[in-house]
Amino acid sequence: PVSHMLSQKAWERILDFLPHASARADSAPLQSAERLGDQLQTLVQAVPVSKQVGRGKGKDCAKQVWAYNPTAPCVDFMAGNCRVGVRCMKQHSVPFALAVRRQWLHPSDTAAKESLKAATEELKLNGSTIDCSSLFPRVFSVELKVASDSSSDLPKLVSLSATQGAQDMGTQKLRYLLVLDLAGKYEITNFPVIAIDAVAGCELGRFHHYVRPVHLVDGCALNDSSPAIPFTAVLKEFDGWLRSKVGRSLDGLGHNWIDTAFVTGGDWDCKQVHTQCSISGIATPSAFSQWVNITRVYSELYGPRFRGMKNILAKLRLLDSKDCPRFGFRHLGMDAETIGRCLVHLLENGVVVAINGHPLE
Repeated sequence: PVSHMLSQKAWERILDFLPHASARADSAPLQSAERLGDQLQTLVQAVPVSKQVGRGKGKDCAKQVWAYNPTAPCVDFMAGNCRVGVRCMKQHSVPFALAVRRQWLHPSDTAAKESLKAATEELKLNGSTIDCSSLFPRVFSVELKVASDSSSDLPKLVSLSATQGAQDMGTQKLRYLLVLDLAGKYEITNFPVIAIDAVAGCELGRFHHYVRPVHLVDGCALNDSSPAIPFTAVLKEFDGWLRSKVGRSLDGLGHNWIDTAFVTGGDWDCKQVHTQCSISGIATPSAFSQWVNITRVYSELYGPRFRGMKNILAKLRLLDSKDCPRFGFRHLGMDAETIGRCLVHLLENGVVVAINGHPLE
């Protein structure tokens, strides 16, 4: 289905890889089958997407492909095991990833920024080809806040309702918005959240944990220095954090409190929590029974050209010339911050953010 999206170089790398994969499969068929998909995906991600795209859905689909960033820490490695191993083109460094995490959790902390710079220099001393000039200050996390129209650095967008005549925007019923962007293919490996107070127009705090999968690491040698903890422990810790920040609990959201909801870049994140809870053998907290799909909000408000996070970021000028996010790394909590910027834009323009996602949809 994605063949039209790959460049000739991508296909050459895949075809060069297959004979080696076949040889390994003869000696260890189960292990090779489990890792083949991950390795192929890494090869595809490491080369540019072909610009020769077709019309209609094919063209729109190609626009959603993200540029590959080899300077980012490997989430799978931090979660316990990277199945791609030495073929992985991301950074397998716990100190570097923890420095990125610390600075993301404390965006206003100058010491955290200096620690991240020091960790990056350490990578270079250990032989990494990471380019510091391309990282700073781009990767530094920035605290989110809702600005007035005059001070906002995001472009003004014209909504469909504005072109069709003024309409009552209603009242913002959701006060506490929990921006969530999970990572992981079959199981969750990364759990970042940013809490935003829509009334005060500011951040209330950030939460993050690497998650140790239940089954994805079966039979694999674990990264002993991984800080990842089981998903059940992550939820318990997050519930305590949520109570301290907004006075809400995971089991109370959707029932006792209707002024708080998760905000995601799509429907996958909260649905994946249901899947992960089943894998982990626990009940799914009611907080994940409804959410705000921000891409759906943009599409309904500004039109179908705003379908997908990459299109939204491009319209808000949050992508650089290489189609990479202007701020931070992908899949390291930074995506939550990027989604948060899209949410801030809506709040700055008086858009009412309401529940539009449910598990059965």
